[in-house]
Amino acid sequence: MDLKSVHEQFRETLSRLYSHRHDADETGTARGVPPFLLRDVLAAGPLRAYISSAYGGRDGQIRDGLGILDAACYHSLSLGLTLGINGALFLQPTGKYGDPEIKARILPRFSAGSALGGLMITEPDFGSNALGMQTAWTEKGDGFHVTGIKHWGGLTGWADYWLVTARERTDSGSLRPGIDMFIAEQDDPEQHIEVVDRYHALGLYGIPYGRNRIDITVPGENRLGDGKRGVGMLLDTLHRSRIQFPGMAVGFIRRMVDEAVNHCRQRVVGRTPLIEYDQVRARIAELQGRLVTVMALGRWACENAGIDRDLSRLAVPANAIKTVATDFMHQAADSLLQLVGATGYRLDHIAGRSLVDSRPFQIFEGSNDILYEQLALANLKEMRQTDNFNLLRHLGAGELTAQAADGLGSLIDREVPESPDQRFAVALGRIISRVVGINMALDLGTSLPSDWIESATSLLRREISKFTADLTNSRPVDVIPTSLDNRAWLGAG
Repeated sequence: MDLKSVHEQFRETLSRLYSHRHDADETGTARGVPPFLLRDVLAAGPLRAYISSAYGGRDGQIRDGLGILDAACYHSLSLGLTLGINGALFLQPTGKYGDPEIKARILPRFSAGSALGGLMITEPDFGSNALGMQTAWTEKGDGFHVTGIKHWGGLTGWADYWLVTARERTDSGSLRPGIDMFIAEQDDPEQHIEVVDRYHALGLYGIPYGRNRIDITVPGENRLGDGKRGVGMLLDTLHRSRIQFPGMAVGFIRRMVDEAVNHCRQRVVGRTPLIEYDQVRARIAELQGRLVTVMALGRWACENAGIDRDLSRLAVPANAIKTVATDFMHQAADSLLQLVGATGYRLDHIAGRSLVDSRPFQIFEGSNDILYEQLALANLKEMRQTDNFNLLRHLGAGELTAQAADGLGSLIDREVPESPDQRFAVALGRIISRVVGINMALDLGTSLPSDWIESATSLLRREISKFTADLTNSRPVDVIPTSLDNRAWLGAG
């Protein structure tokens, strides 16, 4: 069966489940997708998109996985993220770096829809500073002893298999800088990870999160490697995951667009449908522009993020794609909530819930502020190497930005300092990410009608124009060290 038919069949399954068998409006505080729903979803074989045919999958094509995420996130961001965690953060790295014996043993379970997997990186004292993690491993017989604390791992208490990141502890007790990944099999008592606290997370009710105590011993073949260990393997995994965020973004924003258009056509104010009001049309046009942009990012991912490629050095496209996709997700939800109005604040309405559910995407797998700064610093490094600090000339020579820069002209024709402060770097990263977005939208060519391409490039140009103000602000606001009398604003008397 061709992928188009596979994805259409999966969409039909989700439509049936969410329309007739499950109240998609998650109104309670219970965690996790209802078991019967998850059972039926997994039985439809979505995880085969991430698995080689040798283990019952569909050869792990990136576009297959993105199509699955698109379909899932249209109905539920929690469900889509659950599949994304399994695919990008467990199955892809395991399939690429896992021992042949362990792959042959566990991957068929995922193909059959009878297993879940996740990745544990974040620690209570080491969130964004993942390279400083304190979870450690030492050799123990023919295997490895891994100890530490991890939290905010999606599917806490649910996953049958975990990839656990850790650093080697030396004989002196210090930790080496490299990072290794180990498969922990939860059915084995020696590899079982204890959940010590379950978090009441704000939103994404379909995914359980918590704090985990790790004190496990795994056999030697459970260490990922395939000839490559250390930070490079982790970066390859994380960059590929970030590059696949558009799959979730497309499905989610498609739903925001459909909800907005349907509501504004049906809602009448002053005898006029909302969709006839100019400001409403402006918001919907922006929503459509955001949808086309994330589609363009997804197309680039399909063509450049294959599992056979080493993405460890592709920080620039990975950071640009992840930040734009997740910013646009949250902004799309915000626009829908504004259009819907007070009704959207009901817990059983998709608008407000989507606003809360989409917000974490700007934080996990790299906070967007940090990724914007890293994006800027990577470009500044290239500028120093070429002794060219003109943004237009620099981006005009870049593979990911040349086509877009050519049409931006004076908008980005400015000099940037060699060593800017952090807030300048973040603003610069935002600009560069949007230029990358325009470039990828233009690369869609004839795949979409020209007016849809124009909706994306026009939106991105406006955002660049806004961000350039942050580069020219000569009077930046800083923290004021003194407190303010809370009565001062009331006036005399």
